[in-house]
Amino acid sequence: MDDLLNQGLSLLFVIGSVYSLLGVLFIKIWLHQKNAKLPVDRKKLKRVAAQTLNEQVNDKVLDVIGLVFLSALIVTMPFALKGIAEMFASGKLNYFLIIVIALGLTYVARKLWVKSNDLIKLKLGRDAELAVASELIELQSHGYQVFHDIQTDGFNIDHLVVGPNGIFAIETKGRHKRIKDDTNYKVKFENNHLAFPSWFESKPLEQAQNQANWVNKWLYESTGFNTPVLPVLCFPGWFVELKQRPIFPIVSHKQIVKTILSMRQVSLNQEQQRAICYQVVQRALNDSKAI
Repeated sequence: MDDLLNQGLSLLFVIGSVYSLLGVLFIKIWLHQKNAKLPVDRKKLKRVAAQTLNEQVNDKVLDVIGLVFLSALIVTMPFALKGIAEMFASGKLNYFLIIVIALGLTYVARKLWVKSNDLIKLKLGRDAELAVASELIELQSHGYQVFHDIQTDGFNIDHLVVGPNGIFAIETKGRHKRIKDDTNYKVKFENNHLAFPSWFESKPLEQAQNQANWVNKWLYESTGFNTPVLPVLCFPGWFVELKQRPIFPIVSHKQIVKTILSMRQVSLNQEQQRAICYQVVQRALNDSKAI
């Protein structure tokens, strides 16, 4: 009976340790979903090339990782249970081992909390860029060339559009909608900064302008055309209210196509567009040495 009790305590100890880490992850996700939500619904976006295969690859990667973890658990579990059961049977706790396990679990729990937060932010950024890319598809029917994720010197241009009326460097910013703001999901541009319902920002404005300046300098050096590059700042899923006139467009993803088509500041002929697109294509290659 004592042996059965010790084995049960051992199993409870091992399973409790594993599920305590899962608990940290679930708490993080629960807290996030309680306070915020994604600005766009991915189910309503246009599908992109190889999306089905990409989803299947991600699922298979998780399956493989899960099987590797399971195999390690199968091999180590019997030894772990035997050792813990013997410790309980002896009545002498190995405090050094317990302290090491506690410190290890604390470290992993902390890293799991931080990494899950990073994952939430990355998912937000990915979904925001997919929302903008989904809308930009329409520009191709108007003769525009659309490029994504252009690598530069230490940063990237989310989207670059080349057309007869100019070059547009689009900076996409994903921002969660906080539940406490209810339906007031509006960003206002006033006093040269961005006013969200619960916070203020100004850095995205500077970032969008700096990136457009970089593209202008790079294309001038590559093609010899000193063509102004217009920055566009996009907040997918948000209603943008302009309390003052911005120096460049600030829009939601639903407004971006109409905004680009309406711009008339620059005129590019076919030769210029081809030369510019050639340089962008070279930069957009996976093996580009841009970084």
